Amino acid sequence: MTENTSDRDLYLEAILAGQSRSALDVALGAVAKGMDVRDIYVDILQEALYEVGRLWETNRISVSTEHLATAITQLVVSNLYEWLPRPEKVLGRFVLTGVEGELHQVGGHMVSDALESDGWDVKFLGANVPAADVLTAIADFHPDVLGISCTLLANLPKVSFLIGAVRKTFQASAPRIVVGGGAFRAAPEKAAELGADAWAPDMRAVIGVARTLLPSS
Repeated sequence: MTENTSDRDLYLEAILAGQSRSALDVALGAVAKGMDVRDIYVDILQEALYEVGRLWETNRISVSTEHLATAITQLVVSNLYEWLPRPEKVLGRFVLTGVEGELHQVGGHMVSDALESDGWDVKFLGANVPAADVLTAIADFHPDVLGISCTLLANLPKVSFLIGAVRKTFQASAPRIVVGGGAFRAAPEKAAELGADAWAPDMRAVIGVARTLLPSS
């Protein structure tokens, strides 16, 4: 754990300084040491981004620094993709989306990659997706599970609207729904209140939770 913490600190230093090459070197160095990419996502990238968020919320860094750190992390995630496991068996289909008004999608990309490496056929729609477009994606792809990400408490009514629209539109054939993101970490009770089947506090948890939502589970 000390080694991972050190990598996290080095990575945080690099993204705050806007040094994409250094950040990528830290991540690839962790791969070279045998660290699972999914652990790199959680223990290094995610933890560093949480700290970036805290620094921004306390006015210790500018919004431009926060945006740059996020953009660098997106680049790093793209470069780590090739190192993820490639299971042969497909567990099920998964649509992952952020509700309208959500602007950050790097966390969604990491979750999408982690699910894919666990055997899911994933369609990641991105952030800030209108409910109507989510319904279209479900109709086209027929997922077993819909994942909805929400980082802002103010956007929880949009999550409620989307869940209701999915259930009304697809009724008995509606996918099971799991929610996650900062809004639900702040208020986990909202998941059940809004009608979700489950919620996942982090990327590691969503893998296990998704498996429990499969029809055969």
